[in-house]
Amino acid sequence: MSKKVISIVALIALVAILGVCLMACNADSYAKKLEKKGYTVTKAVAEEEKEDGIQWAVSGTKKGEGLFEGETVTITKYVNEDDAVKAEEIAIKLFGESGVHRTGTIVISGTEQGVKDAK
Repeated sequence: MSKKVISIVALIALVAILGVCLMACNADSYAKKLEKKGYTVTKAVAEEEKEDGIQWAVSGTKKGEGLFEGETVTITKYVNEDDAVKAEEIAIKLFGESGVHRTGTIVISGTEQGVKDAK
């Protein structure tokens, strides 16, 4: 019976670790995703830990056919969810509802297509 319990606990731990690895979002994964979609990408990591509540940011731009056409997007990871909620509120005022998406401590803002490309 104890071997079955140990096997079940090990299996649950393995699934939990795999879930964390698959759900981990970092600057490099967002940058690669945007580069694959044709964006020019810039990454920034806070010089001092937790500077202004920001851990890192990724910006992407993609030129369109016209002079003022194209897509832009910025993905910012905040230290805590309160900072992310405040940033989301400000971004909604600038970009509107369709130009902002927040998941936990990550805020994605920009043109509507830019946000879709980053998700």
